[in-house]
Amino acid sequence: MGVGVSRGWISVPGHVQWAIPVTLLAIFTHAIILFYFIGTGSRIKEVVKEFRLDQDLYRRTLAFKARVFPLSMLTMTLIMVAYIIGGGTHTHFRWTPAWLHGLVALAAAFLNGILALREVVSISENLTLVDDVDQAVFSATR
Repeated sequence: MGVGVSRGWISVPGHVQWAIPVTLLAIFTHAIILFYFIGTGSRIKEVVKEFRLDQDLYRRTLAFKARVFPLSMLTMTLIMVAYIIGGGTHTHFRWTPAWLHGLVALAAAFLNGILALREVVSISENLTLVDDVDQAVFSATR
């Protein structure tokens, strides 16, 4: 959209109107996914302890967190920085040139794509882990 604004294809108000919901959607989506992994990991840890299951079941949750959390925090930070710098660019604040906003926004968009793929794969693997935990509990209670 920034290229569209710079070439006059898209109005600045149109760009701003899209920036607000897209920024909020991206940040909230990644935050919810973080809480999903925190919640499922915590619950798996409790179930493993309660039913004295193999500790490896809980350790597998740590791999998901290690794969998702750092990139998620970096991506959300870049999204927020791009949004804030965009506000400075829009108001012509002296230290926020349009190219800086564009560069940070491109980096955020790129990382957002990589993170989305990583989250989908990790959620899929986490669902398999939940099934494995369910089967272990079933076996332990027979």
